[in-house]
Amino acid sequence: MPNKKALGIDFGLKRIGLSLSDDTQTIAFPYKYIINNSLKESASELAKIISEENAGLVVIGMPIGLKGRETEISLKIKEFTEVLKDRIKKAENAGDEVEIAVYDERFSSIQAQKSMSEQNIKKKKRKEKIDSIASAFILQSYLDRQKKNILI
Repeated sequence: MPNKKALGIDFGLKRIGLSLSDDTQTIAFPYKYIINNSLKESASELAKIISEENAGLVVIGMPIGLKGRETEISLKIKEFTEVLKDRIKKAENAGDEVEIAVYDERFSSIQAQKSMSEQNIKKKKRKEKIDSIASAFILQSYLDRQKKNILI
């Protein structure tokens, strides 16, 4: 969607990492994380962020097991995705305007750890940043793949 940001989500049982793209959905930036107290509470908070940030695309990282099978967390993410869709529909002026995509994020946390290590970010600070950086890797990978498919 032109002139709409994309929001990346790295779902965790304790924290949900968020990233945002620019308005052209070309570059992803780490944004922040929210505490995951409950699926409904987190989904409501995210629906508000989607509206405030003018996001037209939400990319949710889905960790598929190395053998290509669903994991315990992937089942929780499916449940969360349904709750989020419901919250977005209920939000003012959103509804059908927001596309939700689920994207394989198997190695995003490893990439984020490596990136922070290379940037010499102290271990204490890494914990605060890991979720949003992992989310940015997920979102950037998705956006790059979409652009590649358009060019082919």
